[in-house]
Formats: sequence, structure tokens, C-alpha cells
Amino acid sequence: MARNKSNKSAKASLSSKKSILRSIFRGLFVLGIFLFVLGFFVFLFFIHDLPDINNLETKGRRASVTFESYDGKTIATYGDMFREVVQVKDLPEYIGNAIIAIEDRRFYSHCGIDFIGIARALYTNIVHRRIVQGGSTITQQLAKNLFLSASRSIKRKVQEFILALWLEHKFSKKQILSIYLNRVYFGSCAYGIDAAAYRYFGKKARQLSTYEAAKLAGVLRAPSLYSPFYNPEKSDQRTALVLTCMRDEGYISDAEKREALQQQDKLTRLEVPRDENRYFTDWALEQVHELVSADEDDIIVRTTLDTKMQINAAYVIKSTLEEHGFKNRANQMALIALDKSGAVRAMIGGYSYGTSQFNRVMAVRSSGSAFKYFVYLTALEDGMDIHDLVSDMPITIGSWCPKNTAYVSVGNIPMLQAFAKSVNTPAIRIARKVGMDRIIRKAEQLGISTEIDNNITSALGASGVNLLDITACFGATMINGRKMIPFGILSIRTQNGKYLYKAHANKTTEVISPAACEKMKILLREVVEKGTGRQAKLPITSHGKSGTSNDNRDASFIGFAHPLVVGVWLGNDDNTPMSPTMYGGFLPAIAWREFMLLSFGYKQISPNKNGNNTQNSLKPKLPNGKNEKIEKTPKKRSRKSLQDLINT
Repeated sequence: MARNKSNKSAKASLSSKKSILRSIFRGLFVLGIFLFVLGFFVFLFFIHDLPDINNLETKGRRASVTFESYDGKTIATYGDMFREVVQVKDLPEYIGNAIIAIEDRRFYSHCGIDFIGIARALYTNIVHRRIVQGGSTITQQLAKNLFLSASRSIKRKVQEFILALWLEHKFSKKQILSIYLNRVYFGSCAYGIDAAAYRYFGKKARQLSTYEAAKLAGVLRAPSLYSPFYNPEKSDQRTALVLTCMRDEGYISDAEKREALQQQDKLTRLEVPRDENRYFTDWALEQVHELVSADEDDIIVRTTLDTKMQINAAYVIKSTLEEHGFKNRANQMALIALDKSGAVRAMIGGYSYGTSQFNRVMAVRSSGSAFKYFVYLTALEDGMDIHDLVSDMPITIGSWCPKNTAYVSVGNIPMLQAFAKSVNTPAIRIARKVGMDRIIRKAEQLGISTEIDNNITSALGASGVNLLDITACFGATMINGRKMIPFGILSIRTQNGKYLYKAHANKTTEVISPAACEKMKILLREVVEKGTGRQAKLPITSHGKSGTSNDNRDASFIGFAHPLVVGVWLGNDDNTPMSPTMYGGFLPAIAWREFMLLSFGYKQISPNKNGNNTQNSLKPKLPNGKNEKIEKTPKKRSRKSLQDLINT
């Protein structure tokens, strides 16, 4: 009897377990169906607006871009200079190999997504605690290029993955590479390998040499940074890296690499108009590619450029160089003007766009003592005061002995005087007290994008910055400590009026404390009133800081008079020294002042009998001389807010 009860109990237990298992399997089955249906609808959500990829092989980039000033005047038009659609099989093999070697080494082995590359990039970025590598394949780049919108949403990234897999299914590797070569942007308004070959070398893609192919492949990662026009040195370095990668992948031998590097690097540039607006529109075009990925539609870009200010800037640059610069061994000059919203109102990148398209506003050059702005600002936020005393006596750090140019040490002087007179040794002492790491963080927080060496010499401007960045950093003080983010585009629309992008007011953060900001304004005003920037003094309240690098290789003046912040740089492309009189407080300060007087209506440019823009010659205040008389009442001119500009 006991045994029967035991058997019944075991059977009941087994039956109970089976019932539980059936319930679990039933639940899992239902859950599986639910997840499948959910996944199906999620998949539909991601693919419903994917672009059409039919006939991609026969399509090249043909969209034209028309740029307008903020008031609707056409200032430049771009389009493909050469639109021949090419096939990889018709090109020398080393062209495709150069791009694969530097952009996607496992192109022929992955499925469109390189999971090994993604893992490697993730590990590298974690180790460096910042984004230093990406894992995108050529197929993913092509997928990204196919979208009209350039948003960085999760949906967009998932769509990019799906489209990359579909492209790999739809086309062969050779076809994908051909489509990529015909659509990718090589900078300088060149879409596709054939347009790039013509733009940079004046030849067709099939005529490119190994060295030229490597140079074009090197441009792809960052067209502005590695452009042979804008950054020849970085372009050469990048080209050498591409050739090394080609050798490592077995595409070329050591001998072929050496032979390629021995080629003389001469770029055959197309004839370009003497149009100084193009310094600005070349720069703005790079922003267009970040904001939208226009495909077949011609687009119109409304910009922030003020044509009157641009004329003023071009006049000031040319007249300053012609009257005073050239004879003092200064051959180039640049000017950038931003309003209080960060909108670029004028940009002149050099003496003549027709002879040199290199935009010196974006060049990385020494800012000299203008960098002390960050040193003193960090000190003010650290609790120091403008009346605190700092020693101006000589100082030696290792083998380095910074000197005070044309200044006799007296002992301890207030920070206010040290900054206004741009005395070097107090700046070094302050930098050592607050720490260069904190100064660098402050500079980066304000908007400096170039790398600054964590070295005490950087306190005096030893590390290079570009004029746009540092001018915007000064602008943060003008707008009461809010970060100024430069921009040049108000809207982008198609020819039929469909808007692809509209600007909105930047929601910037506070990067300077209110107390430090007010004290910084006092320091900058003292420079213009009693210090090294007296040549920049205006009839209205103005602020600024001069800067001069070693041996007078760079001279700059950066300052503001509400609502404009303006930076001026003077120097030579080959970094040769200028005359000893070419320091930041002299010619750059004078040019800055002239531009401001014109822009605020204190002066006017009028055409002469030959139709050229003229004005009374610049009358700089030479050492121990006197300023020209300026009327105190400016000509009134309307000031539009950012929202007004957007709505225009």
C-alpha cells in the first residue's frame, strides 16, 4: 500500500513538472511570436524611408550649391567641375588600393560591417578616453552618403547598418568601390575621384600617379584638415601614411613607395576668380556637408555673410598689405568678424583668393601673447584679482629664460598692468601657479580645437591655434561668459523651396563665471586704453589683446566692440620673420581699428574714377605719432538679430 502511494506521488510530481514545462514552452513560444512581430514592425520602421539604391552605378554627384548673403544676394556658386562617372576596372589598380589601405583594410573580407574594426576602435577610444578612431567601412560610408539628412540619431545609425548590409547583398565589392569613388567628397568642391583629380592635378582620374592617388585617398578622412590647398604639410604627412599602409598591405613594394615619395608635389590649380567671398564660401561648404547630404537636388544656402562688411574687410587687408605690409616683409593677412550670436559676418583668408586659396583664418599659427587671455582668465576664476601683485623680474625655467620685450622690470606690478603691457614673466608665474593643464582645459572649454602642448611655453602662445577659434573665445567675454559657437549657415533649401536645414539660436553654456568675465573685460579694455593695443582704440568702448610670436613670425590683434568680435593675423605662409616693427599692437591693431570704423559707419569706402574701392590712405599712428581725427558720430546702420537673419 505504501509502495502504491509512493508511485502515485512520483507520477503526480512528474505530471506537475511536465505541466510546468509545457507552460514555459508555451510562454516562450508566444513571447517568440510577439518578439518576431515586434521586430518585423521595428524593421519596417527603420527601412520605410531608406533611399533608393537602384542605378547607383550610373549616378555621380551633380548637385550645384549656390551661396547667398544674409540678405539674399548671390555670393558664389559651386558645382562639379568634372562629372565623368568612372568604374574601378577602368582605373589603375593602385587608386582603389590606396583608398582601401587607408579607409578600410578588410574591405574585401567583411560583410559591409567590420566588427573587428569596431571592436578595435572601441578599445582604442576607451584607452585614450576620447574619440580617436572610427570603425566605419567604405560600405557604411557609402550608406551614410546616400541619406539626405545628416542627423546622428540612433535610427539613422541603424539604417546605415541595414543599408550597408543591403548594399553588400545588392552589389559586388568592385561595384561598391566604384559607386563610392563617384560619390565621395574630396574637398575643394570636388565630388568623386574624377572631379578631385581635375581639381587638384588638372587631369583625369585614370591619369593619376601612385603618389597622386595616395594624396587624394589621404584627403577623405577630413577634407579641410588634409587639403593640399589648405594644409600642404599635413597633406604630405597623410600621403606618406597612405603609402606606408599600401606597402604594409602588399599593394606596393618598398621601392615603389620610395619612388612615389620622390615625385615632386606640384598641384595644378584651375583658374579661379579673384573673388574674396570664396574664402568664406569654401569654409561654409564644409559645413553644408555636415548638415545635409544633398544628392541630385541643386541647393541654395543662405549664409550669415554681410556683403558690406566683407567689402570692408577685403579693402582693409589689401590696403594694409600694399601700404605697409609688403615693404616690411609681411605678405599675408587674414581677418574674421563674428557677431554676438557667433554668426560669421566677414572672412578674408589672405591677400588674394585668385593667387592663393589657402584660408589663413583656419591656419594653425602662434597667437603669441594673445594666448595670455586664457592664462589670466583661468587665474581670475581661480580667485586672483586684477590688482594682485605679480613679479615682473627675470625668471629661468631649466634652460629657458623668457624675456620681456622693450620692458624694464621694476619688481612687483598689478596683474592689470602686466596684462595691459603684455609683460611675459608675470604671465609665466601666473601660469605656473594655476597650472598649464587647467589653462589648457579652459581654452578647450571656450572653443580651441587644436592641440595645445602641456608646456609652460604655451602660456606665451608657443602652441598654434587658428584665428577663428581664438576670436570666438574672446567673443565669450563679450557675451558675458557664454560660449560663442561660430557658424556661417542660416538655411539650406532645394531649388523648389523645400527646406533641408534651418538654423536656430545656439543654446550655449556658461564658460566664464560672471565675476571673472567682468574682470576680464577690464583687463582687455586696459590693453586698448593704456597698453599694447592703443593703436586699436575706437570712439566707442573697445577691448582687445595683441600677440606677437618669436622673431615677429606672427602678429595678431583680437578684440571686440559690441556686437562684433574681430581677429586679425599678419605673417608669411613660409613662416619667415617680418620686420621688427610688425608686432601685434601695430599693423594688426591698426587694421582691426580701420575695419571697425568702416563697419560701424565712422568711415566709408567710395569708388574712384576707375571704379575701384578707395578711401583715404591708412594713417597709422607710428611710434610717437598722432592718430587721425575721427568724427564721434557714426553712420547709423541696422543690426539684425539671428532670428531676423533666419527669417530673411
